[in-house]
Amino acid sequence: MLSAIRNSLLAEARSSPALLSDLAGLETYIAESYDSRSFVELLQNADDAGGSRFNVLRSEDFLLVANDGHPFTPADFESLCRSAASVKHRGASIGYRGIGFKSVVGFAEVVHVLSGDLEATFSRERTARAIPQATRVPLIRIPHQLEATDRVRFGGAVERLNEAGFNTVFVFAGLIASGIEAEFSAFDPTSLLFLRNIQQVELQAGIESIITIRREARKRGRRTLRLATAEGDSQWSVFDGDGVSLGFVHDESGIARLPERQAVVHAFQPSHEPTGFAFKLNGDISTDPSRTRIVLDDRTATVISATVKLIVELIRQCLFASFDSRLMASLVPVSDPRMVIFQRRSFRTELFAALQREAKGTFDAVFCRPPWLNAVDFENLSKAAGIKAVPRKFEGVDGLAAFLMFLGAKEATFRTIEPALERIVPSNTGAAEIVAHLTNLHSMRQIEPESLKPSWRLWQFGDRILSMEEAKQETSSLAAAFVEKVAEKASSSTELRRLVAAMTDAAVATRVLPEAKEPGRPGTPNQSPQAFQQLPISLKRWRGAEQQVLALLTARGWKVEDVSRQNIGYDIEGRTPEGEEAYVEVKMIEHTSQPFTLTSNEEAVARQKGKAYRLAIVRQTNNSLEVAFIEDPINKLKLTRQCRQWVWECQAYEFAPERYQLE
Repeated sequence: MLSAIRNSLLAEARSSPALLSDLAGLETYIAESYDSRSFVELLQNADDAGGSRFNVLRSEDFLLVANDGHPFTPADFESLCRSAASVKHRGASIGYRGIGFKSVVGFAEVVHVLSGDLEATFSRERTARAIPQATRVPLIRIPHQLEATDRVRFGGAVERLNEAGFNTVFVFAGLIASGIEAEFSAFDPTSLLFLRNIQQVELQAGIESIITIRREARKRGRRTLRLATAEGDSQWSVFDGDGVSLGFVHDESGIARLPERQAVVHAFQPSHEPTGFAFKLNGDISTDPSRTRIVLDDRTATVISATVKLIVELIRQCLFASFDSRLMASLVPVSDPRMVIFQRRSFRTELFAALQREAKGTFDAVFCRPPWLNAVDFENLSKAAGIKAVPRKFEGVDGLAAFLMFLGAKEATFRTIEPALERIVPSNTGAAEIVAHLTNLHSMRQIEPESLKPSWRLWQFGDRILSMEEAKQETSSLAAAFVEKVAEKASSSTELRRLVAAMTDAAVATRVLPEAKEPGRPGTPNQSPQAFQQLPISLKRWRGAEQQVLALLTARGWKVEDVSRQNIGYDIEGRTPEGEEAYVEVKMIEHTSQPFTLTSNEEAVARQKGKAYRLAIVRQTNNSLEVAFIEDPINKLKLTRQCRQWVWECQAYEFAPERYQLE
């Protein structure tokens, strides 16, 4: 075997020494591309040879790398010598380019190969003597007969490995210390996860390190692997699809999210490319020669297509079958895919875009819990409404709702669960949350009172949840705890009173929702309103705050109109008696220390209009209306940005109102 291959390669080199010199340059490039990955390449070769054990042994001045796979055939050995001339076929084995072995020049000056009856040496010095015409020569090209003197120096170590069942041994001499240390420190035990045959890796250099992997039986497309290292044991679940595999690490409770720096794409060996998820992904992906960087070609696109099919199926199984929440948590991307798809093209951006296309139509009928309703009531109402909702067991999964909506799911609205209110009664908390949401919708003019059915049981009196029809017959008031919960989530209980009045009438609203007493803030005495102001107008209790302020300004000679339904950042616009532009936003409060909010739109308009913009702070009691005007609020008030719906909140202001008699 050796003589025939050597003579053929020598003849080629002597006929074209310049080509041999060029191959030396190529070899250097390969070694740099495969920086600190030579062990991984040798491990891959061992797996392709059907080996189950891989041993790296430091013995005196030599490094021995052995495996128990089948010995080299003539074709195997020739491909080892030639660059990019592998006899392996893509898909049938991991390595197929025929250049990975050349990476060993990064840590050794001489390489000996002993496999079955083959004993050969690669040496630049001996090649240079054989081809003196070449200006420089590669290490891995021309094989030479192993010399007896070299055989004696490491023969004992090789024999011990042979006796232990290792059929192929590489012996590296003239070691480059920094290269060897880098190889040992850079070796990633998870390199074994997606190999086909290797079960044990033993690294012996000063401190012995044994890495073993046990592959348990496949069950419903899922394999369990146990990886044991000196640092500890880890368990993995691998889900297989059409030529792709997803690897999930376990903690003591089950499947867990893998740290982003470890969740990389594997082209059977780990690359430097993140998956974008909390798991590892393996497939026959195109890479650069070192298999560290992904090449986005048709073959990679095929792997991406198979991957997204598997991900969508796993999500579907989690939502509608028996898969647990820990798997679902690990399927959520590490960052918002809506943002990632706009980044520079990469494997991750291609994967997310393909995932969204694959999921189209699969989750369109799935509804996520809205933030205004608790999980228990949402689950019950969803069942009663007959909709597919994200199961409550996934409540603790961060980022799941946004991810599912990226895939086509929707956030439930009030109209989504509305049919359930004809069939079941929500809990006390759920009723308060629904009423608070309806209050907010009504205050923003996004729902008409006529569309709210009086038969819905949403109103808590004592420990009973009644319908509005039943509430009209009640002599008692709404439960204080209920009103407090609603006011906490709505803008104020005043808005709740307005909703009740719109659904019934002012008399019912006053009876079921008495006016709250005005609390004072500690250390800050309540402002005393000015005496009743006498104007030739009649202010009615049932009018909305905007209409009351409009009437006041008109009576004072302002030329104004109500634009509150246009959502343009203020409720009233016009001109003052002096002819100056005026823009007035009306805010209702219940007591003088109550904070109020500005929406981002209102804050922006107030900033733009400056002194022409005014706030009308309105407080209505049973007998009077109090109004305080604040000019240029941006410069006169302290506003704090709050993360609700991005509004601007003011907690400190002077309330020195004018008081007007109500009829």
